[in-house]
Amino acid sequence: MLRLLLMLASIANCAGGLVLIATWATMWQRVPIIVLFIGGALLIQGAYTILYLRGDLARWGDLATGALFAGEALSAVVGAGGMIQAEIHNMNTADMEMAPVMAGLLMLAQAVLALLYLLVTDRLRARV
Repeated sequence: MLRLLLMLASIANCAGGLVLIATWATMWQRVPIIVLFIGGALLIQGAYTILYLRGDLARWGDLATGALFAGEALSAVVGAGGMIQAEIHNMNTADMEMAPVMAGLLMLAQAVLALLYLLVTDRLRARV
C-alpha cells in the first residue's frame, strides 16, 4: 500500500513539475525563473523515485538507495521550507499565491512517503 501511495505521489510530482515547466515556457516574460527550477526539481524527484520503485536502478544497489535517501531527505527540508515561506508570504500580502504552497506540499509529501518506504522495507541497512 505504501509503495502504491509513493508511486502515485511520484506521478503527481512529475505532472506538477511538467506543469510548472510549461507555465514558465509559455509565460517566461511574467513568470520568475525559479518556477522553472522548482518544476525541474519536482520532475527529477518524481522520475528518480519511479525508476527506483520499478527496479530500473537495482544494478546500482546500495548507491541508488543512498541517493534516494539523500535526495528525499533534502527534498523534505526544501519542501517544508518552501511551504512555510509561501504561507508567510501569503499572510503578509493580499496576493494569495497557492502554487508555491502546492509545490512545497508535493515535494514534502513524496519525500516523507519515500523515507517511510525506505524505513519500513528495511532498505537503509547495508547489505553484507
